[in-house]
Amino acid sequence: MTKPPTLLATALLLVLANITLACDKPAKPELPDPETAVTPQMVKAKNDVKAFLANAEAYLKCNISTAQHNKMVDDMHEVADSFNAIVRAYKTRMSG
Repeated sequence: MTKPPTLLATALLLVLANITLACDKPAKPELPDPETAVTPQMVKAKNDVKAFLANAEAYLKCNISTAQHNKMVDDMHEVADSFNAIVRAYKTRMSG
């Protein structure tokens, strides 16, 4: 008869799973076209960008090479800059 996992073992497995996920390089989010985007798409993009940046921050804490670190930072800047440009274009379109 096997014993059910203890609370401590379950907690340890969850921590290890989170560490493993955090050390996977996050994929860049797909951003909408500001010329055709609607508000729900912009909200989703904002949430996706925030999640990407949070996951990227976690990835940077992993044991990665300097080149991987620098590439992730570059990707973070690229995504943030692209999203900000899309937001500006979307707001311009919506106001005019």
